[in-house]
Amino acid sequence: MKNILYLFTTLILFSCSTKKQISTVATNTKPLELVNPALPGDNPDPSMIRVGNTYYATSTTNEWAPYFTIYKSTDLKNWTLINHVFPNGFKDMKDQWGENNFWASELAYDKKQHKIYAYYTAHNRNTKGNPGLQCGTAWIDADKIETGKFKDNGPVIIEDDCGAIDAFEMEDNGKIYAFWKNDGNGCGKESWIWMQEINDTRTKLLGTKRKVYTNSQPWETALVEGACFFKFGDYIYSLYAVGGCCDARCNYKTGIARTKSLESGVWEKYPQNPIMVSNEKWRCPGHGTVVTTEDGRLLMLYHAFNMQYDVFVGREGVIEELVAGEDGWPILKNNITANRPKSDLDFTDNFKNDKSLNLVWQWPSKKERPELNLKNGLQLKASNENHNLGTFIGQYIKSTDFTVKSSIQITSADVGMALGGAIYKSTWPGELGGIGISASKNGFKIFTNYENQYQIVKQIDKVLSGEIELKMNVLNQARTLEFYYKEKNSDWIKMETLPFDADKYAPWGMGYRVGITAKGDNDFGSFNSFEVRNN
Repeated sequence: MKNILYLFTTLILFSCSTKKQISTVATNTKPLELVNPALPGDNPDPSMIRVGNTYYATSTTNEWAPYFTIYKSTDLKNWTLINHVFPNGFKDMKDQWGENNFWASELAYDKKQHKIYAYYTAHNRNTKGNPGLQCGTAWIDADKIETGKFKDNGPVIIEDDCGAIDAFEMEDNGKIYAFWKNDGNGCGKESWIWMQEINDTRTKLLGTKRKVYTNSQPWETALVEGACFFKFGDYIYSLYAVGGCCDARCNYKTGIARTKSLESGVWEKYPQNPIMVSNEKWRCPGHGTVVTTEDGRLLMLYHAFNMQYDVFVGREGVIEELVAGEDGWPILKNNITANRPKSDLDFTDNFKNDKSLNLVWQWPSKKERPELNLKNGLQLKASNENHNLGTFIGQYIKSTDFTVKSSIQITSADVGMALGGAIYKSTWPGELGGIGISASKNGFKIFTNYENQYQIVKQIDKVLSGEIELKMNVLNQARTLEFYYKEKNSDWIKMETLPFDADKYAPWGMGYRVGITAKGDNDFGSFNSFEVRNN
């Protein structure tokens, strides 16, 4: 009798357990309410991790410092920029080894150590050509992610075959594996995803590297890259990107493959690939990572161009849920809507925090952080850098129709605002170019800086003093610019309307910046406020 009761009880418990598992899966059939873009503006190659009930994300910063954003969210809808892997640019890197190409930062959480590791790509200043692309690692205690500094380990993945990019990490059977791409397409060779065991401190690869997969099917075009790995059911899955990623000619697509064992080296690609392609809302989607939520959902954060904005905003961070199909493969619906309110994209800085500059501000990556102070507004040291554009700090644009205004104090420097980006020229990464409006004690100027030449488009000679307001309207998907100024107790006066060929300033999909400039010798530009309103 006892045995019968024991068997009956066991069957009941097993049944309850099974029902609980089925119930959990059933509750996950209701789509999540997500807000996109999750990371507005130029946030390519995004990565996301979960630590408890908190999510952290990072993204490529290309040729802008600080290097590698760190965002935080507790609801997967609202993301706050809380830090950078390298807040002072190359100054924070071991032996200042990174020169440019600050790409594909990837976060990994080590629960045992309670540390967050960041993998990233940079070009080693001590080498020339594509082999100079290497993957480094840095780390920070998870509790200090908002206020602390990452410690850089320097280059760890060094690939002789055209350089290493797009590093990723996954733990399996007690071992930690690093994955990366040899950048073969950059020098006329094959591109492969590689893997190799890495030590606990992420400072040294162990054993022998092995090939994972390459672009072996016609739809995959010329390369494979941006691979991420995750476990689901009985398989290890890998999402990967193929094609051209980054400009108006892009043809990026996303595929998925799986294996039952990393050690086997046998990968099966999904027969219905690609699982994500360009559509009427987003263009060239790919290169992201997958995270498992507390309730077992799979979410992918990846980048794509918003069809509303062409390529001028850059590749934005988009979040989407993976759902298992009838065949068991986790796939993307490929139908995400851009539903973030425009008001979320607005920005105001009154420079009231006299201790630190708002984290959104950036400067050209090869330069040191500009000299500035935050006493009585923002005082930005003027210069004739950037081929006479002057000292520039900027931030992502987040739409292609917006108004930017700044209140300044007149000094001997040309103080103003500019819209621009890193120009792609024969020598990567090119130079900073821009177009904008400025004011000094001698009057107003509309200026442009293109192909290393600073030119005055229009000038109004006028004796100025005190506070002046400047305004630019960016219209018609960044194809028309209007320039205004306003003196004390006056209305806005239009100075000029100009057609704008946005392509020539940032054609490689690196996203425009809008910001402030200070041009001149031995003086500071003085700013009372800066704001962006998206239309």
